[in-house]
Amino acid sequence: MVRLILGGLALVLVALAGFVGYRTMAFTAPPPPADVNVPDTAGYTIDVPNAAAHLSQAVRFRTVSLVAPEDDRKPFEDLQAWMIATYPAFNAAARRETVNGLTVIYTWEGSDPGQPPLLLLAHQDVVPVPDDTRAAWTVDPFGGVIQNDAVWGRGSVDDKGSLVLLLEAAEYLARQGKKPARTIIFAFGHDEEIGGADGAVQAAALLQQRGIRAWFALDEGMAAITEHPLTGGPASMIGISERGFGTLRVHATGEPGHSSMPPPETAVSLVSEAVVRIHDMPIEQRLEGGPAIDMMRALAPEISLTNRMAVANEWLFGPLLRQRMAQDRTARALMGTTVAPTMINGGVRANVLPAEATAMINYRFHPRDTAASILERARAEVADMEGVDVDWAEPPREATETSSTTSTSYALLAALSRSVIPDAPVAPGLVLAGTDSRNYSDVAENVYRFQPMLFAEDDLAGIHGTNEHLSFANIDRTIRFYVGLMEAGAMQ
Repeated sequence: MVRLILGGLALVLVALAGFVGYRTMAFTAPPPPADVNVPDTAGYTIDVPNAAAHLSQAVRFRTVSLVAPEDDRKPFEDLQAWMIATYPAFNAAARRETVNGLTVIYTWEGSDPGQPPLLLLAHQDVVPVPDDTRAAWTVDPFGGVIQNDAVWGRGSVDDKGSLVLLLEAAEYLARQGKKPARTIIFAFGHDEEIGGADGAVQAAALLQQRGIRAWFALDEGMAAITEHPLTGGPASMIGISERGFGTLRVHATGEPGHSSMPPPETAVSLVSEAVVRIHDMPIEQRLEGGPAIDMMRALAPEISLTNRMAVANEWLFGPLLRQRMAQDRTARALMGTTVAPTMINGGVRANVLPAEATAMINYRFHPRDTAASILERARAEVADMEGVDVDWAEPPREATETSSTTSTSYALLAALSRSVIPDAPVAPGLVLAGTDSRNYSDVAENVYRFQPMLFAEDDLAGIHGTNEHLSFANIDRTIRFYVGLMEAGAMQ
């Protein structure tokens, strides 16, 4: 009997091993979503030093996001005047208009009105340079310094890199007398870094009012990296969705008075317990329901055999896989909504019981979750706590819809990425921050977020940090990518 059981068990294990092995071998990169023809981007004659000089000039305009009515608009006005003067052929070919005086829309009219337009996005504003970080900069952050074959300064990547190099590509084609068959719309917001309410939101509303439904929209958000955490090698990541954003305000009331005679619970102890409960409530973590599984499939040939086996057989190795991914902050954000208590406030003196206390808990929503579902669950966690209430501190921002990875537009972006960064396989990704593109989902069939630039980890640290810079190599490949995109996607 024992032999029979052991024999049966052995057969089950063999069958299981075979099934796992089969699924592992079958877990390969999907075929290209569509057959697209792209031009030979290596054949373009690009004047990289000249383009770098133009980016250097653009960096010198201190277009820090305007947060108060009295903030100086002149740097934005000067930048826009510079755009007109620096790119005369494109400005002659395209129609220019502004939204709220500072967001710029260019429309390069195509000859075929039956083709939905191509929508290309960038933003003019940059984040400030805090005084306590200036000593860490090796150059003047607004000097537009060119050294070591790179342009240095705030906005050189985010996002004047995209803006200037889009204009370089358009000028390149316009000088050659090229005319689009498909209309190309360029929208350059002025307040992306503070949410885009006066820029992208209004520009998108204007396009929607005009009945525009773009073929696709392309914005910043992701790029190529030299070392992907799954493969250890390069990979071009095209963002197909963005996480949402919301901050819960946890408020507790208590009995005020002297701390020498405290009640069983105080406002501070109540809000502290509520924060712990809400922070610890389970949030689903899995690969499906977002870009994670598609990313892993795209990178399958580059993933180690053990990792590929775990991903291909999530039904068996799911808990182990999720545990391993949870150890990496980026990977964890791909699997589910993240939560971070960020602020707590209550009381004015150590010996005085406050009447109330508040705390803030920041959420970044996975496309699988909604703000309403998170709020409902948070309230349920503290429903038995008298004197505690929970609500959004301000209206939350939902995660965006997930754009297609089987569309012709995605195939075009992937093919062009491989053209300018040939060693990097292309995979979809989830944008962890926010971009202007989220506001254009109603005016574009698909929305993608990708800068055709190759960054090492140290390069990425400069974005919103210190010593932000864009190399000549990235300037070259980005212009080639944008020229190829306009030529293949829109030109006659």
